[in-house]
Amino acid sequence: MNYYQSPLLFSRLFESKDLLRCSENESIDRNLELLLTTCPGEHKYDPGFGCSIWDLDFENVVSIQKWENTFVRYITDAVKKYEPRIREVTPHVNFIDVRNRHELSGAVSIRKRADIKIDAVVISSGKKCCFHYSLYLGPLSSE
Repeated sequence: MNYYQSPLLFSRLFESKDLLRCSENESIDRNLELLLTTCPGEHKYDPGFGCSIWDLDFENVVSIQKWENTFVRYITDAVKKYEPRIREVTPHVNFIDVRNRHELSGAVSIRKRADIKIDAVVISSGKKCCFHYSLYLGPLSSE
């Protein structure tokens, strides 16, 4: 099968050149990244496309464990629905608080980083694969 690199460079078509191609794993990787970084409702032609993790961004957290389990479930649901080329999808997420001190004001901003690892099996080859992403969550806050 042929897979095209994203973003598509349509200027290449106007120059009578072929679009750039990539491997199936690279195509899956790019689709997963797009899926994780898209909030449902942002995609004009498929309002369901995206991952509901962004709904948790400003939620009041009563139970951290429950919030983290919901985060992982949202990833699993989105990947199973929108990436049919893989199966046995198992996301693992590690949350880290990242602090950044601003030089001028001295204020410290704190953001939560989600390091996401998605283990899966590529259906066409039957081979195990692993995809890694880091996302920053949460509004800017100061200490």
